[in-house]
Amino acid sequence: MTQATLAAKTIVEKRGIKNVFYIDEDGDLVKDVEAINKIVDKYKIDVVFFEITERKLTEYGGVSSLVKKACVNFDGFILDDMELVVNWDAAAFSFYDEAKYGRAKFLLGTKYVILPKNFYDDDRIKKREYPQDRRNILIAMGGADELNFTLKVVAAFCDTDYKITIAVGSGYYLKDELLAFLETKTIEFELKVDVTDMLKEYLSCDFAIGAGGLTASELAASRTPCAILATYEHQIARCRYFDKNGWAKYLGFRNFDKSELLNAVRNYNKSGIGIEFKTKDIADALKKIGES
Repeated sequence: MTQATLAAKTIVEKRGIKNVFYIDEDGDLVKDVEAINKIVDKYKIDVVFFEITERKLTEYGGVSSLVKKACVNFDGFILDDMELVVNWDAAAFSFYDEAKYGRAKFLLGTKYVILPKNFYDDDRIKKREYPQDRRNILIAMGGADELNFTLKVVAAFCDTDYKITIAVGSGYYLKDELLAFLETKTIEFELKVDVTDMLKEYLSCDFAIGAGGLTASELAASRTPCAILATYEHQIARCRYFDKNGWAKYLGFRNFDKSELLNAVRNYNKSGIGIEFKTKDIADALKKIGES
C-alpha cells in the first residue's frame, strides 16, 4: 500500500510491481487506517510491515489487533504490540527502551539497512578498480530531492573539467531548472532519471557525491570513494558515523565548502571496507512472525 503519488505510480508501473493498493495522498489518518484494515480483512493478511516517516507509528493504533506488526522506524515512536523493529540509524540503540516492548525483536544499527539484493552478493563490488586519475563523477542526492541539493552540488563542478553523471528519481520535479542552469555551462554531463540499477552507476564512477539517506548506505556497500551531505537532520549521525569508519567523507548538514568537496574528489580514499550486512536476519524474523 502506498500513497497515490506520481512518483509511486511511476515506480510501480516501471518495475511491474503487483498486488499494489493506493491510498489517497490527501487523505487523513482515519481513512488510511480504514484502508489498511480493509485489505487485512479481505486478503487475510498475516503481517503488516510499516515504513512510514511522515507520521508517528503510535498514531496507527487503530490497525487491526488480529494482524502481526513489523516496521522500519527512525524516531523511536512505535506501537506497543510491534513484533519487529528495524532501525539502521547509527544512533538506533538510543531510541528504544527494549524492555518496554517484551514481544518485539529489535534489529538495530547500520548493518540492517535494506538495499537491492545485488548490493549484498555482486562480485563486481569485490573486483572493482580504483583509478588514480578521477574523471567521472556521479552526483546522486536522492530520488525526490525537493530542496534541490542536486543543483547545488552540480554548480560546484561547473568550472572544472570533470565529467559528471547526475542521477535523479522519478519524484525529482526540478529537472527543468537543473537543465536550464546546465545549458549556460560548458561542463560535460549526462542526466539519468529513475535509474533501475544504481549499483552499475556506482561501479562506473571514479567518485560520487550522495545524500545521507539510503544513498550513503549504497555507496558504502558498493565501496565507492565518496563524499556525503546530510540533507535532513536525522541523517547527521549516520553521516558522521560513516566518516568515522572510513566509508565516506562527510561534508556537512545541507551546506558544504566547495574547496573541501573538490579536495575530497582528488584525494579522499576509503579506509573502511564497508558494512557487514545482516539483512537476511530481517527476512528470517519476518518469516518467524508469519509462522507464529
